[in-house]
Amino acid sequence: MKFDKQLAVILVLVSLLLSAIAISFYFYKEKEKVAKDNNRLVNVFVAKDTINKDTLIGENHIKQTVIARQFVLTKPLLKQEILGKYAKETIYKNEAFLKEKLSNKIEIIKEKSLDFKYNSYNMSMTLFENPNFSLEPNDIIKIISVYPKGQDTNKYAVQYIAKNIKVLGFLSEGLESEKAIFKKKIKKLVKKQQVEEIVNVKANEIVLDIKEKVLLKLIDDYNKGKQLWMVKSKLEEENEKEKEKPKKVVKKKKLVKPVVYRKPTYPIKWYSPKDKISTKTATISYADNKDKKTVKEATITEGYKNECSKTDNLLIGLSNNIYLRNKPSYRAKINSKIHKNYIMSYVSRSKIQPNWYILCDGSYVNKKDVKEISFSEYKELKK
Repeated sequence: MKFDKQLAVILVLVSLLLSAIAISFYFYKEKEKVAKDNNRLVNVFVAKDTINKDTLIGENHIKQTVIARQFVLTKPLLKQEILGKYAKETIYKNEAFLKEKLSNKIEIIKEKSLDFKYNSYNMSMTLFENPNFSLEPNDIIKIISVYPKGQDTNKYAVQYIAKNIKVLGFLSEGLESEKAIFKKKIKKLVKKQQVEEIVNVKANEIVLDIKEKVLLKLIDDYNKGKQLWMVKSKLEEENEKEKEKPKKVVKKKKLVKPVVYRKPTYPIKWYSPKDKISTKTATISYADNKDKKTVKEATITEGYKNECSKTDNLLIGLSNNIYLRNKPSYRAKINSKIHKNYIMSYVSRSKIQPNWYILCDGSYVNKKDVKEISFSEYKELKK
């Protein structure tokens, strides 16, 4: 039998064509399988609203959503892996929960000692009408206290100027920061896609090296309704008259011991207001004799023991000096003054002014001076 070369070539070409078709079909099926797997919907738990650092995460803090698997950047956590944990840092709205941001307990971070000359004091940025987020450590600022001039609220007069105040640093959610504003990378959902986003985070507080008398004067002005403004400046020399003042000669027999400044400590303490006592007067008239009248007085005591011992809604003081007022306003009368680490039982937030909490005795406290904690957190702090 004679070998047909043309037929052999045709057979080889047909076999190659069939192999190519088989390989193409295989890759098509694999690609279709991968695409189907990528488009498969996955359940992901995200933050319902922004969750602050050290918050105990509960059902009210999370929500469930579904997104395509191809948009999931990290392995989603299960519900039981999230509930009952504490936020190690701020978790923003719609951000997916990550193991790196959760902890079984509140982390206690050792404070770094700051090099100060007078007093190291942190002030909230919200106290100032013009917070300057371009400031850096070792900058010098002036703080100006102003008030409306007369009845015209558009005209202001200077009440007090504090100069040569050194900036020691900044605090962002209780953590020290060298910058007043910095960038942070977060993961969040945008149109059901998990994406990385860089956000600007501003410091909550500024740490100042400030004299005690100057600080008390500024706080007093602020509580009277004055406005505080900050201005970056250069270090100014002291008044020449103050320099020329002769130094006092101390006799050896009357040695004065130097005053050692001790940083105040603020132990955990439960807020227990005094009972309110009032006198009611009533006039009693007699039906048979209109001219005959008797005046009766009664002493009424309003107790807060039961209300203020409730543990459902608790607050802890954050500021060193906290003023409790009779109305939700900085201009309102001060009922009492408490300190940092006071534990307060509150009823609710004011409907008129949501930034104010109503305490168990009817007093008001601003949310910048306190934060909400659970009773279990309080017991941990008491240990």
